[in-house]
Amino acid sequence: MRWDDNTIQEVKEANDVLEIIGQHLNLKRSGSNYKALCPFHQEKTPSFMVNPGKQIFHCFGCDTGGDVIRFIMLHDGLPFVDAVMKLAGRAGINLPEKSAESGVRRDRKDVLYRANRLASEYYCDLLMKDPRGIEARDYLGSRGIHSDVSKTFGIGFAPPGWRSLGPVLENEQIPTDAAIECGLILKGESGKEPYDRFRNRIVFPIRDLTGRILGLGGRVLGDELPKYVNTPETPVYRKGDSLFGVDVAAASIREKGHVILVEGYLDVIALHQAGITNVVGVLGTALTQEQARRIKRLTTRCVLIFDSDEAGKKAALRSGMILLEEGFTCLVAPLDTDEDPDSFLRKEGPEELLGRISDALPIVMFAMEEAKKEHSGDNAGSRAQVLDAITPYLAKIKDRAKLGVYLREVADELRIEQHDLRAKLISVDVRKTRPASQTDPETPVQRWEELLVHIMIRDPSTIARIREVVGPGDFPSPAMSGVVEKIYSGVTLGTLMDTVEDSLKNLLSGWALEDPVEGKEKALEDCLRRVAIRKLDNVIQETTKRLDNAVERGDDQEHRELTEEWKRLQDKRRMIKAGEEPGSNTTTEESSGGESRE
Repeated sequence: MRWDDNTIQEVKEANDVLEIIGQHLNLKRSGSNYKALCPFHQEKTPSFMVNPGKQIFHCFGCDTGGDVIRFIMLHDGLPFVDAVMKLAGRAGINLPEKSAESGVRRDRKDVLYRANRLASEYYCDLLMKDPRGIEARDYLGSRGIHSDVSKTFGIGFAPPGWRSLGPVLENEQIPTDAAIECGLILKGESGKEPYDRFRNRIVFPIRDLTGRILGLGGRVLGDELPKYVNTPETPVYRKGDSLFGVDVAAASIREKGHVILVEGYLDVIALHQAGITNVVGVLGTALTQEQARRIKRLTTRCVLIFDSDEAGKKAALRSGMILLEEGFTCLVAPLDTDEDPDSFLRKEGPEELLGRISDALPIVMFAMEEAKKEHSGDNAGSRAQVLDAITPYLAKIKDRAKLGVYLREVADELRIEQHDLRAKLISVDVRKTRPASQTDPETPVQRWEELLVHIMIRDPSTIARIREVVGPGDFPSPAMSGVVEKIYSGVTLGTLMDTVEDSLKNLLSGWALEDPVEGKEKALEDCLRRVAIRKLDNVIQETTKRLDNAVERGDDQEHRELTEEWKRLQDKRRMIKAGEEPGSNTTTEESSGGESRE
């Protein structure tokens, strides 16, 4: 984080969540809350709530929630830092730099962004107005790309010649080393002058959600190689993080509730021109995890339309795996042989393409169809190979109801029993299907843990009472243990949500706006009783081990003392379970710990 907690809190206090959200949604009062139709999923009955007292929002339809910063991040598709900067600018707050070094880095990045913008503007003017752009204009016309769409996407033309852009940047006081650093200019060899990277190419600016130009992609006018030349990795551009057309498509993606993902620049532009505007390009042959997470800020439903060749199909399968890993609903719209989205659109028209999108296959079924083509025999061996191919996709599906539907369909298609399929799914080592950077899932959160944290979030007056019995280390789940530790430290709900993952933000914001159960007091007593019994059982278990060791050593004195201690602990356990002693909790099964030690 670039700023300390006090600075973040100042920004939030200067931006009332009700006022900010009210600028985007039609809020209506509902008790102590305000409600509206959720901007993050399609619904007919309002389930999106804003609580001005707690300065949070939560949608009970899609379980999305958080504070004012999170709303701007999700609504505008901004990363955390940019959302804070936007809200700070609105409130007239000058954000401090964390260090002089960070200020220098930001200033340098500003120069690189400016260089990219100037280059893009220069190339765009050449395409639209300069005689040197005639051939490029004709080429785009032959591809059916109109001038208004070219302007929307900022398409340009880099003319032939070695030093066309360089002098333009120099006239705008862009240092040569900065132009080289952002990939616009290449160093000359053997003492020769630097020269332009992009020459005699159609140029596509790659922008982020705010419209900043991160880099450029250049395509030849004919069939020469290399077909594409792109900005290399720079301090402001990483190919695996960026998406082509996301700034243009963001509003449409939110409105329609899903994104269409294609491979190339011209695929994106052609679909937009045809009125299919919720489309972005992956700038390569397969989606990356970071790109999936950026899309997730806009939607969690994705349709893949990749080229119909083998490379395109493999890219769709790899991309689908990543999307499932990130919790997406993923579908694939297959095209005819030797077609890409642009060529299919020009040949068949938008209605036919929209039909393909409507009939898109879930990624699991697409993977099964592809596996059946590879293992075509109608025998047990071929069906087993198909099952092996699709099991990793099934293992990624987090929605149990949706998984059940797919299991039925796969079982019917492969003529196997559902229980055998479930057994196969249980036995698969999901960790082998994860990217190497992913860690094992943490300990599942138990219901009593959720209930205690929910009660404390909803009613802070219970914190002191719960703290007397339950420590952070008593929570098996690392996630809940961390949340409890922060609650006990006295942080506000807003500060707490600043420090947790998005999934926990969604959970905590919902808990803050609704009671956990009817009969909260009894539920709290049950929880505390369960924790006390759980802790006591650990002590009983340890005492039992010590007692057994004393017997093995023949230590009669220690044996008598530990037997008395063991009996005392068992009596205490019975009292807690009967509710005769304050303590902790049990609404589910408890270990008896009650064997005789006589």
